[in-house]
Amino acid sequence: MSSPSSQITTSVVEERLRAELIDLGVDEEAITPEAKFDKLDIDSLDIADLMAMVVKEFNVEIPRSELADVTVGQLVERIVAGASH
Repeated sequence: MSSPSSQITTSVVEERLRAELIDLGVDEEAITPEAKFDKLDIDSLDIADLMAMVVKEFNVEIPRSELADVTVGQLVERIVAGASH
Protein backbone atom coordinates (compact mmCIF):
# COMPACT_ATOMS: atom_id res chain seq x y z
CA MET A 1 0.00 0.00 0.00
CA SER A 2 1.39 3.43 -0.91
CA SER A 3 1.55 6.28 1.53
CA PRO A 4 -0.85 9.21 1.09
CA SER A 5 2.03 11.56 0.24
CA SER A 6 2.90 9.45 -2.80
CA GLN A 7 -0.60 9.51 -4.23
CA ILE A 8 -1.17 11.82 -7.15
CA THR A 9 -4.51 13.51 -6.60
CA THR A 10 -6.22 16.35 -8.39
CA SER A 11 -5.51 18.76 -5.53
CA VAL A 12 -1.80 17.78 -5.40
CA VAL A 13 -1.42 18.34 -9.15
CA GLU A 14 -3.41 21.61 -9.06
CA GLU A 15 -1.26 23.03 -6.28
CA ARG A 16 2.00 21.99 -7.95
CA LEU A 17 0.98 23.44 -11.33
CA ARG A 18 -0.20 26.64 -9.64
CA ALA A 19 3.12 27.03 -7.81
CA GLU A 20 5.11 26.40 -10.99
CA LEU A 21 3.03 28.86 -13.04
CA ILE A 22 3.43 31.55 -10.37
CA ASP A 23 7.20 30.90 -10.40
CA LEU A 24 7.09 31.45 -14.17
CA GLY A 25 5.50 34.86 -13.63
CA VAL A 26 1.83 34.10 -14.24
CA ASP A 27 -0.56 36.27 -12.22
CA GLU A 28 -2.09 34.10 -9.50
CA GLU A 29 -5.63 35.32 -10.26
CA ALA A 30 -5.23 34.21 -13.88
CA ILE A 31 -4.65 30.57 -12.87
CA THR A 32 -8.10 28.99 -12.89
CA PRO A 33 -9.26 25.55 -14.07
CA GLU A 34 -10.82 27.28 -17.11
CA ALA A 35 -7.67 29.23 -18.06
CA LYS A 36 -6.09 28.18 -21.35
CA PHE A 37 -2.31 27.96 -21.49
CA ASP A 38 -2.11 30.11 -24.61
CA LYS A 39 -3.79 32.94 -22.64
CA LEU A 40 -1.53 32.78 -19.55
CA ASP A 41 1.21 35.02 -20.96
CA ILE A 42 3.95 32.39 -20.85
CA ASP A 43 6.36 31.69 -23.66
CA SER A 44 7.48 28.42 -25.22
CA LEU A 45 10.48 28.18 -22.89
CA ASP A 46 8.16 28.48 -19.87
CA ILE A 47 5.97 25.74 -21.34
CA ALA A 48 9.06 23.55 -21.79
CA ASP A 49 10.00 24.13 -18.13
CA LEU A 50 6.46 23.33 -17.02
CA MET A 51 6.35 20.11 -19.04
CA ALA A 52 9.79 19.09 -17.72
CA MET A 53 8.45 19.51 -14.17
CA VAL A 54 5.39 17.38 -15.04
CA VAL A 55 7.60 14.59 -16.39
CA LYS A 56 10.02 14.77 -13.46
CA GLU A 57 7.45 14.93 -10.67
CA PHE A 58 4.51 12.97 -12.07
CA ASN A 59 6.17 10.79 -14.74
CA VAL A 60 3.61 11.89 -17.31
CA GLU A 61 4.67 13.17 -20.71
CA ILE A 62 2.36 15.48 -22.63
CA PRO A 63 3.56 16.96 -25.94
CA ARG A 64 3.76 20.75 -25.85
CA SER A 65 1.78 20.90 -29.08
CA GLU A 66 -1.21 19.46 -27.22
CA LEU A 67 -1.30 22.39 -24.79
CA ALA A 68 -2.40 24.99 -27.31
CA ASP A 69 -6.11 24.68 -26.59
CA VAL A 70 -5.97 22.92 -23.20
CA THR A 71 -7.15 24.47 -19.95
CA VAL A 72 -5.33 24.20 -16.65
CA GLY A 73 -8.12 21.92 -15.39
CA GLN A 74 -7.84 19.63 -18.41
CA LEU A 75 -4.08 19.36 -17.93
CA VAL A 76 -4.60 18.45 -14.27
CA GLU A 77 -7.03 15.69 -15.31
CA ARG A 78 -4.58 14.34 -17.90
CA ILE A 79 -1.72 14.28 -15.42
CA VAL A 80 -3.80 12.48 -12.78
CA ALA A 81 -5.08 9.97 -15.37
CA GLY A 82 -1.60 9.43 -16.81
CA ALA A 83 0.00 8.99 -13.41
CA SER A 84 -2.48 6.31 -12.40
CA HIS A 85 -1.40 4.01 -15.24
